[in-house]
Amino acid sequence: MNYEEPYRVPVYLGNQKGQISLASAVDIALMGSEHQLDQLDAGIAALAKHGAGWVITQYEMTINRMPKAEEQLTLGTAATTYNKLMTYRDYWIKDEAGNELMRFTGAWVMMDLTTRKLIPVIADFAARVGAPFDTHVKRFPRLAKLSGEVQAVPYRVRYFDIDENGHVHNTRYLDWMEDSLGADFLNSHELTGASIKYAREVAYGTQPEAQFTVSADGLETAHQVVTDGVVNAEAQLRWRDRH
Repeated sequence: MNYEEPYRVPVYLGNQKGQISLASAVDIALMGSEHQLDQLDAGIAALAKHGAGWVITQYEMTINRMPKAEEQLTLGTAATTYNKLMTYRDYWIKDEAGNELMRFTGAWVMMDLTTRKLIPVIADFAARVGAPFDTHVKRFPRLAKLSGEVQAVPYRVRYFDIDENGHVHNTRYLDWMEDSLGADFLNSHELTGASIKYAREVAYGTQPEAQFTVSADGLETAHQVVTDGVVNAEAQLRWRDRH
């Protein structure tokens, strides 16, 4: 069941390049999917009545170019399939001419909001979004590990990083990872893709580190968010030189 809606990027989301960050791009795509879910009575509020919430486990992204500040876009999404423990959803962002700027797939699980443990997918919610049951477990590409000189930037989890499910919003990890590379790298490179895998929640008030390494050609970066020696998330970002 495909869903699309128009969206104009606010000027305040623009960075030094006049583009939005990877975290902001995922945020607006997720906003579109939340609008679809709310229309189908399958959103955060509806799921909370069952004491449950959605938790992302992985994203796999292809990026043609990042959206620009004040650009008119179309946000699209579709729930694809689900199995006993996971659901899969596609997202896409198009420009005003209909060109696809980025597309990504997310793998989600359901969590008991009280125990913070995973629970089986509630089939009724999958049915509301038209996702068929399929026992197939989608395999995502294996992530590159940090190798060589590891650099690290500390961050602090703020009150405003916590979402309605009571944990750090999933795009904050992307924000930390991208930001840790620094202005010189970000101003001279453009994203072409990203893979991220979430492992453990980061708690409010803690100080995680965004660790990263850069490949020899400078076109791939490997990332981890680590708190007290525990890996919370890992990712691989793919780049091209900015001309």
